Amino acid sequence: MENSEIQKRHFTALREKYQINRHKNAAFDNFLYLILRKAELGIQITSLELQWLADNRLFGAIEIISLQEYQAGDLKRLEAEYLSLRTKYKIPEESELPVTSPVYSILWKLEAGDFPTDSELELLNSCDLTETTALIREILNFSKLKISYKATGYLEYFPEENLYSILKKLDTQEPLSDPEADWLLEHNFEETLEIHWQQEDERKAIVELSELKAKYHISSYLSIHDPLYTILKKIEQNQDLEDNECKWLQQQNLPQLVAIDRNWKDIKLFKELKAKYQATRHKDSDSSSKLFLILKNIESEVMEDEIQWLINEELPKTAEIAKAKHFKILKSKYQIVGQLAADPFYTIMLKLEHEERLDPKQVIQLIEEGRLSRHGKIAAAYYRLEAIFYEKEYQRTGNKWNLPSASSNWRKANEPENALKITENVNWNRLQGVDLKAALLVTRGASLRDVNRLEEAEDCAEQAMKCQPDSHQPYTLLGAICYDKGKYLEGDNWFEMAAERGANDTDNEIEKIVRMTKDKDKRKEVSKYLLEKDLVRYAWANTYLK
Repeated sequence: MENSEIQKRHFTALREKYQINRHKNAAFDNFLYLILRKAELGIQITSLELQWLADNRLFGAIEIISLQEYQAGDLKRLEAEYLSLRTKYKIPEESELPVTSPVYSILWKLEAGDFPTDSELELLNSCDLTETTALIREILNFSKLKISYKATGYLEYFPEENLYSILKKLDTQEPLSDPEADWLLEHNFEETLEIHWQQEDERKAIVELSELKAKYHISSYLSIHDPLYTILKKIEQNQDLEDNECKWLQQQNLPQLVAIDRNWKDIKLFKELKAKYQATRHKDSDSSSKLFLILKNIESEVMEDEIQWLINEELPKTAEIAKAKHFKILKSKYQIVGQLAADPFYTIMLKLEHEERLDPKQVIQLIEEGRLSRHGKIAAAYYRLEAIFYEKEYQRTGNKWNLPSASSNWRKANEPENALKITENVNWNRLQGVDLKAALLVTRGASLRDVNRLEEAEDCAEQAMKCQPDSHQPYTLLGAICYDKGKYLEGDNWFEMAAERGANDTDNEIEKIVRMTKDKDKRKEVSKYLLEKDLVRYAWANTYLK
């Protein structure tokens, strides 16, 4: 092939490469061919030639020629960049690394934010690049610390940065200096600064916990996150512990702390009670004092001697309050509902508490005035004491007339079994005087009736009637026994004979029989009988039909 033909083909190829499609004249083609040949051979294109290409609007060719000229010097630039990486990443000068070394690729990736893998780090180590590997590990650590301590907004990654030293301190729980904290604030690392403040609080808490443990003689529980720290702070600040906290302390064998809490609560309660019960003039503030015990007891179980103690301590107002509370307690004990005057009943109930006999005249008067229930607890306690008194009198004197009195009072105290014991061992054959025998037989018969032993009761009443045929008591007893048996007509006959012999309370006895009947049907039955007999006389029986 002739040279001219090869040149044509060469020129055509160059025109395609440099994006020149237009064809003009020979002079144009010759000069263009020269420029393209120079560009292809890497010969510097002159400014005149570049201007000619621009004048002919061959901008594509200009761009390609410019790129080729840039590429011709790119190796030197690449070598310069690699040298910069070597310096930056502490690659020793004596390390001979060709431009083809993968080390540069690893470092280039790192520059782009792509951290090397473990295998890539091993490759660096195999090239004896110890300092480089250590630096990269620092970079990796810096990145992790930024994530851990909320500083990812900081884009720089090289560990020489001021932030890195701060984050390392935070990571080792080392306190920051004031300038370091200020630096975080100035550079808007609020979240990182918040972590610093949290660590500062924890350090203070650790010191505080250590001091508290020393103060309260505790050798275990080292963490500020342990419940003990919160409990100790509350104790130190005189704050009440919750029940579950006290229970936890007991489980941990720390009763001394529970005692401290209890003592503090008692001191507060003592102060409140002194104000409530007008005892503030008393100087004692120790929760172990007698006054504290009394003030706590006022609401539930204050005692008479405690009231006297208050009087002796010149606390009259407190004593009056305690007395009113004690009166209320006694009223509850004796089952008194509603209003009840303290005078004379407080004194009466105190005597009953001491098992002292009451003045019979006073009791009878109170009953007759309707101020004291004949069947209430106070009356029952009074009759019980009377029964005990007459028993002791019998034991002291041997006077058998005390026995019917004791038995009668046991019955009124609603203790018929004790009433029966009085006459259990009486030698009836050796009794002197029909009056005494009749009295004992009547009271024993009444006691037998109380426990529903009606046949034995009837036998006693009949024997008493033989001893004293003119006494109304045996007849009254027989009338009551007949009513208990449902023999109302026969009972009325006995009650009439009792009235003939001086009994003036037979209607009261009948009313008592109806009231004490536990069987509702039987109570209605006797009530109807009485109303049919005399609607006016027994009008009270209507109550038992409702």
